[in-house]
Amino acid sequence: MEADSGSLGRRLNFNTVVALGCILLGIAIWFLIPYQVQKPPTFLGQNSSGLSPALFPRLAAAGFVVVGLAYLVLSFRMYERSTLRELPASAYVNLAVLLAVMIVYVALLRPLGYVLSSMLVATGIALYYGSRNAFGIAAVGVAAPLAIYFLFTRMLTVSLPPFPWG
Repeated sequence: MEADSGSLGRRLNFNTVVALGCILLGIAIWFLIPYQVQKPPTFLGQNSSGLSPALFPRLAAAGFVVVGLAYLVLSFRMYERSTLRELPASAYVNLAVLLAVMIVYVALLRPLGYVLSSMLVATGIALYYGSRNAFGIAAVGVAAPLAIYFLFTRMLTVSLPPFPWG
């Protein structure tokens, strides 16, 4: 028996699966990640930064769940065919390269520090995906990692892997 166009079975699509994945990822981050973040030293029982190390992972987790729920609701209204099988091979190669670069990035964080490894990875990704705008590459590859580093370490007093020479 074929489901009519309004049934739940007909409305489930790739977007629904992605939305459910976002929700599940958010739940996993909420429960798993904060307990793997090292707590900063305390002075007289007070946290020196005033921020819990679980704050940012929990904000990210809540974001994933909220966006996933909104996406889930919208996905039931989407009637589109999946074109995933029609993607060219280069799309899969691009995804594989990006995943490999992220693995290398994580491996480089400790020996090179946050800023240098972020500069190398962001610049490399921009060049790989075809950016030739020198100002844009400099902004993304140099200025953004420096700005993020100083924002987190100086203003939010959250430690990031330091410079390798520091």
